[in-house]
Amino acid sequence: MKKAIQSIFSIILALLLFSSQAIAYTNSATAINSESEIEAIVDFDEAEIYSAFDEVSELVSTIESSDVSYSDLETTNSNLLTNVSSIAAISMSTTSSDNPPIISAFLWGCFFNWAGMLVVGLTTDFDNEQIMKSGWGCLLSSFFWGGGLIFF
Repeated sequence: MKKAIQSIFSIILALLLFSSQAIAYTNSATAINSESEIEAIVDFDEAEIYSAFDEVSELVSTIESSDVSYSDLETTNSNLLTNVSSIAAISMSTTSSDNPPIISAFLWGCFFNWAGMLVVGLTTDFDNEQIMKSGWGCLLSSFFWGGGLIFF
């Protein structure tokens, strides 16, 4: 019985390894771009990029050289602000969502155990709620692994 379970487990792992290699190969084969696509990405007009920032550069120099602020210019409906929006700066703000990257804190703890808990702690500035979620994931995966080992 033990040999049958080991052989089934070995076959499953071999199939998993083979399928992951096949998927990796197909993804790398489709990622290879034609030479014209690569040239289109690499060849860019530097003058066009600088000209796109002329209005913003003029606004910045005006704010830096005088005692006027952005909100003062906004209230006077200045011509410098015609194509400039302060909403675009929101995406560059330093506020964080206090969530771990890619997957939830529970799944970090469940898949990567203590290393996942460390990642959650480092990415959320050691937020107790997020660390507790990853701890529950770690505990659950440890319970299933331990139960599986005891069962077999």
